[in-house]
Amino acid sequence: SGPHGFLRTAAHAHADALSVEVRHGGVDVLADPATYCYHGEREWRDYFRSTAAHNTVELARSNQSRSGGPFLWLRRAPSRLIGLEHGPAGELRLWSAEHDGYRALSPEAGHRRTVRLDDERRTVTIVDFIETNGPHELALRFHLGPAVDAQLEGAVARLHWVTPATGTARCAVLALPEELRWRAHRGETDPVLGWYSSAFGEKAPATTLVGTGVCRAPSLEIRTTLEFA
Repeated sequence: SGPHGFLRTAAHAHADALSVEVRHGGVDVLADPATYCYHGEREWRDYFRSTAAHNTVELARSNQSRSGGPFLWLRRAPSRLIGLEHGPAGELRLWSAEHDGYRALSPEAGHRRTVRLDDERRTVTIVDFIETNGPHELALRFHLGPAVDAQLEGAVARLHWVTPATGTARCAVLALPEELRWRAHRGETDPVLGWYSSAFGEKAPATTLVGTGVCRAPSLEIRTTLEFA
């Protein structure tokens, strides 16, 4: 948790409050698609810095923070740490945080996320809690790294990849919230969705899993579990 970007303009910040990334053996499983470009391609610049390009909740088809241009944010959504839990060796077991970016909606809404790591079960569990005074369209996205293949069946995504350093085939199961309707997107341009930038000026297709639904008053709680084999 922390402030949205640096100083008044937060120029290089993204609308990524409470986004989660997961790496396994050097492979991005749940990935941050990164930046790609700064100038000359406004649609791509807007996408890569948007809430839609991060592993978090989007409400009312709106960014958590309001953009004033490619290097300016007019309204920011800083996150606030609520709690931490550590294991006996000091390892992080759980974090919980919230942000106030959607308090600007009408009716207003709030997003709180708790992430739990379970070493014994080899799971990462993400619980999203949205409180609201009225209905809002909701989208939850998970951007997979370019090395990860996904087979989506209903609300279950089976992930496969190869660890480059060892050539070992790996897999995991992503159990997605059944309250949402899920679709897989890859390398799309209308609108832009399903891309990953490994370096400035470079982009490549990657799978994005998108769940959509409606959040109604007073609240909605949804759970995602990533289990490694």
